[in-house]
Amino acid sequence: MKPDIKISPDKNKLIQESAAYITGLIQDSLKVKDKCTFVLAGGSTPKDLYETLASEKYRAVIDWSKVHVFWGDERCVPSDHLDSNYRMAKEALIDHIDISPENVIRIPAEKEPAEAAREYEETIKRFFGGTSQFPVFDIILLGIGEDGHTASLFPGTDALEEKKRWVTEVYVPKLDTYRVTLTFPVINNGMNVIFLVAGLSKAEIVRNILNKEGLNYPAAYVEPVNGKLVYLIDEAVGAGIKKL
Repeated sequence: MKPDIKISPDKNKLIQESAAYITGLIQDSLKVKDKCTFVLAGGSTPKDLYETLASEKYRAVIDWSKVHVFWGDERCVPSDHLDSNYRMAKEALIDHIDISPENVIRIPAEKEPAEAAREYEETIKRFFGGTSQFPVFDIILLGIGEDGHTASLFPGTDALEEKKRWVTEVYVPKLDTYRVTLTFPVINNGMNVIFLVAGLSKAEIVRNILNKEGLNYPAAYVEPVNGKLVYLIDEAVGAGIKKL
């Protein structure tokens, strides 16, 4: 199945259109069931998105009491650390919306990486009723790094080959640090898997992935089994794929 590609004229418009798109997904999900699961990403572009979702325009039309937020990956730092994806999302979004603390399911990244990964996986399993089947998240937001990584699935790491675990710790040699991340089987089981990408530096990577020429990029491994794959990109990225 080909991805759905939505190109906005600039980054500001991308953020506004992405906020509207995700708001619609949440609303549609809540029309057919009593909760919506939303996996958040780190990064500056998602931060802008979260701040927009927290604005009055969108805050008023989303029933956040029925939304459960998770994280796709996390740096192994305390939750109040400046590098924490949780802290970023908390300050940009969670502190400004009417959401119960029980609906905010973060990665316990202040613990040892392996322990944090195990605990987060067990938490997700309990949330989804103890099933042994991979969970189906309603919305999974992802970015793409300049090396083609997504979540904390970096080139050359063992995490790329993980087929059984839902969550894994991963050592990133070039950063000399550990992270915790959802695995590809979980990401690819999502209902709506969304790449949010802005900036000319990502254009070639996105073009190569969509042309099937960037298979060495971890982001190219994102291929939902039954769900929808969407690229929300700005013109700077879109200019690189117009020959597709």
